[in-house]
Amino acid sequence: MSKVDDVFDFADELIDEWGHYVTFVRKENSTYDPETGSTTESETRQQVKVVISKLDISEYGGLYQANDVKIILDPVQVNYIYITEQDYFLVPRENADDEYMKVIEPVTYRGDRPVAYVIIARPQ
Repeated sequence: MSKVDDVFDFADELIDEWGHYVTFVRKENSTYDPETGSTTESETRQQVKVVISKLDISEYGGLYQANDVKIILDPVQVNYIYITEQDYFLVPRENADDEYMKVIEPVTYRGDRPVAYVIIARPQ
């Protein structure tokens, strides 16, 4: 165990205090059928608690759209999986359908056993 585990494990406390529940959807087991040209895949849905915040475009060099958001997720909730651009979040809205937020850029801090995920997502 490294010192960073004790000092910088901020995600769980931040999310416990400020987070709310969303559905994380992970796309898995994609198979391509070359004869039909179709791809089939399965999805795993999981309730997770996240903090969604505004993305300061200048923070990331202006590479994103104005409505993109930053999602902070504690990796323990998803068992340290590798999040990809195929995955997405469903965010509940009052008196409306859940909002689909596609993962644009998943970033982990500290490699294989990260202390936090900071995910750039785009509402669709």
